[in-house]
Amino acid sequence: MATTPALDEMLERLVGRLREAAGGNLLGVALYGGLVKGRYTPGISDVNLLVVLADVRFPALSALAPVLTGALRDSSVIPFLTTPQDLRDAASLFPVKILDIQTSHRVLWGDPHLAGLTIDPAALRLRTLQELKNLEMRLRLRLVERSAEAGALWRGLVSSLPKVAVTLESVLRFRGIDVPADRPGLLRRAAAELGVPEERIGHLADLHRVDQRPEDGAVRRLYGEYLDLLAELGGRVAAGGV
Repeated sequence: MATTPALDEMLERLVGRLREAAGGNLLGVALYGGLVKGRYTPGISDVNLLVVLADVRFPALSALAPVLTGALRDSSVIPFLTTPQDLRDAASLFPVKILDIQTSHRVLWGDPHLAGLTIDPAALRLRTLQELKNLEMRLRLRLVERSAEAGALWRGLVSSLPKVAVTLESVLRFRGIDVPADRPGLLRRAAAELGVPEERIGHLADLHRVDQRPEDGAVRRLYGEYLDLLAELGGRVAAGGV
């Protein structure tokens, strides 16, 4: 879903409180993530907020802490606190995240300093590989730590799908390919672009955290297929780049 009048009102109040608390230290505020892309689920999704500051030392952050603590508690607002120089550095260090914010954001106030950031293809390829492999290894660990308990496997699987979607969305956008608005469509488009057959991803792409959990045997089968898919996606990116 997109923003609602209630969410817009909350964000307007929050920006006002940030401006009051930070004064001239606040340079810009922007909304990004699922709420901008129409992939927001009330009660489950976070509200992702880019907060650009001139000074991020302890006293400056302490002045904002009460405002942002309340926003996290009451509205699941997750702030990304940064300076303009941080953003320039992050374009190389965290290119998936920065490309995602740069291409899908809504300015709420000021200048979020996203214009002119350049993403290096080699850095994006490396970070994409890192994120896919990290997810794969974390899911392996979950399997053995939780004794392959179906409930734990299901939660791990469905909670990681949005992260995979963001990673692969960056690959599509960098290639200049139109990105479907819905997450299942995005995952299918990315898989097709990387040469992964539809039958390998279609049933996994349709899973959501709000779905009823299948029976235990089906969960374990899906989990194994998902691990194989992550390995294949990583191999395709490694072979073909971004």
